Amino acid sequence: MNESKTFEIDFSEAKAIPDLLEQTESVGAIKPNRLHKIWGFNTQAFGDNASGAAALGTLLHHHEIGWSHLPKHQNGRPVNNPYIAEIIRWSSTPDIPHGSLGSSPALILNSLRKASLIANWYAGNTPEKTMQLVAHELDQQRPVIVLVNQKLQGYPLLMEWQVIFQIDRAGVHTKHSTVEDGTHVTPRDAFIEMMLMNNPQLSCSVITACKE
Repeated sequence: MNESKTFEIDFSEAKAIPDLLEQTESVGAIKPNRLHKIWGFNTQAFGDNASGAAALGTLLHHHEIGWSHLPKHQNGRPVNNPYIAEIIRWSSTPDIPHGSLGSSPALILNSLRKASLIANWYAGNTPEKTMQLVAHELDQQRPVIVLVNQKLQGYPLLMEWQVIFQIDRAGVHTKHSTVEDGTHVTPRDAFIEMMLMNNPQLSCSVITACKE
């Protein structure tokens, strides 16, 4: 099955990762930083293909971008469901009604740019280069949106947008959309397998974002 045709994905903005990246520490030596406090939002009340909204919500909240009219907890964090509902309205996600992908990379890119963030989508690169890019972004205190295929039995494609916020010897730490502030820790090799898709163009899809 050709995923690009099935999901009607526009690959025009998919970028190759530059050969030369600023030197970062080795994966095992990355020190704990403020990203371990990042809060993950969930879309359990919004269907199985709304993980893109959760990833957007997690990244926007990390960059202190939000809406003043929404209800908030005492610590200032927006209440999950009204916040996600506003993101869905504001970003028009999901834009792919069939399957589990839900939000196209272009929609996530456009939403981040609409929030005045500099956003880029990298796809079709080698796992080694992709993990090097992710390590570089984390070293700069910037979480990374990633597309993974859960590949559960009976589901040839069960795709989800997650947010990588830490890599250490235990594995790759991500926020996911199933439960509020839910965290997965996946061994590095297993995580790389989850980033690989039937369509090589879509493999190792990561979206970076930073303030101007």
